[in-house]
Amino acid sequence: MIIRSNRPFQIITPFRRLMLCAENRKEMEVWISSLKSVQSREPYEVAQFNVEHFSGMHNWYACSHARPTFCNVCRESLSGVTSHGLSCEVCKFKAHKRCAVRATNNCKWTTLASIGKDIIEDEDGVAMPHQWLEGNLPVSAKCAVCDKTCGSVLRLQDWKCLWCKTMVHTACKDVYHPVCPLGQCKVSIIPPIALNSTDSDGFCRATFSFCVSPLLVFVNSKSGDNQGVKFLRRFKQLLNPAQVFDLMNGGPYLGLRLFQKFDNFRILVCGGDGSVGWVLSEIDKLNLHKQCQLGVLPLGTGNDLARVLGWGGSYDDDTQLPQILEKLERASTKMLDRWSIMTYELKLPAKSSLLPEPVAATEEFYMTIYEDSVANHLTKIVNSDEHAVVISSAKILCETVKDFVAKVEKAQDRTLENTVVAEAVASKIFPSFMSFLMLSAQS
Repeated sequence: MIIRSNRPFQIITPFRRLMLCAENRKEMEVWISSLKSVQSREPYEVAQFNVEHFSGMHNWYACSHARPTFCNVCRESLSGVTSHGLSCEVCKFKAHKRCAVRATNNCKWTTLASIGKDIIEDEDGVAMPHQWLEGNLPVSAKCAVCDKTCGSVLRLQDWKCLWCKTMVHTACKDVYHPVCPLGQCKVSIIPPIALNSTDSDGFCRATFSFCVSPLLVFVNSKSGDNQGVKFLRRFKQLLNPAQVFDLMNGGPYLGLRLFQKFDNFRILVCGGDGSVGWVLSEIDKLNLHKQCQLGVLPLGTGNDLARVLGWGGSYDDDTQLPQILEKLERASTKMLDRWSIMTYELKLPAKSSLLPEPVAATEEFYMTIYEDSVANHLTKIVNSDEHAVVISSAKILCETVKDFVAKVEKAQDRTLENTVVAEAVASKIFPSFMSFLMLSAQS
């Protein structure tokens, strides 16, 4: 969808919105013509995710640059006091807004097929080559071959590997070792040569000999007051983009499904306790708890689990992620109990009586039970030497007589005015009570 208003215009895609502008009417028409030429492509669907869909495709976002920066398409400077332009969030490919549609799809590799003709073949099979990006090197850049300063603030020159971060002069690039060592995070990286794309079921077909300790990263881009976005970009720059997933874009299921055939892998969840619980629930559903270990990088507001496991209460410095990955590689494993609570509404039956109440109870039945109770308490009153026991038994005796009368009245649906019941009570209770009085008098 394109919204046009004079020279500035807005592009709305399934991923994000971009406000772009052209220097003149002709350039704007070129923009619009290029965008319309790709509108016939099928839209992205989360449920049908395939890492090959993103092989070589740049993920643009608008940004500013505090130092001279050059467009990787036209090689001209990004003009302005603070150079406004577009940057790929994965490979940091720079482009003018007008040049972005003409950029080649040479973003960071994800699978073996995405490497193409740059693949290195030898007697041992295939090896990982360097993936070079030209220019825009940091001020302190030094060539790995001649150890001299490289890069320039005056033009686009010299090269940097997207994987091992090695920097070389253009003249030194051909003499540098062609095989990429993958750099500081090589233990956690799944190299593109290890992923032979995906099969028809959506699982990764991987060459496991290249995967020392594969890491699956889930980032909640909404965590930490939306600070998760910068962590998402940083992880894609350090690792294979195919092993980094945004929980807000499809949840954890897609990543876990891609890694389901790995015998052993690690998971890093960047978010709060809710994000961790979400991932753990999906692990339970897919029955992967024996294949993976989970670490936590606290970004949310509630990070109690991260504190318990020793990862701290919060984290907001994305520049220290290589050190965090090294710490994750050395971390020990702790067992974690998982349990759930199910609640449901149950209609309880009416409260039953503490004393048995047969369906066809008679006066004789109640009289037998209560006669035994009365006799028992009368015996306690007569034989006990403790004043407290006598008082307690006398109270219980009175309550027993009252309860007996109420039970008979309820069972027979009669009132105490019924002479038959009254006479039955009197004939059973009062003789016993009179005997108690006589015994008390004698003692």
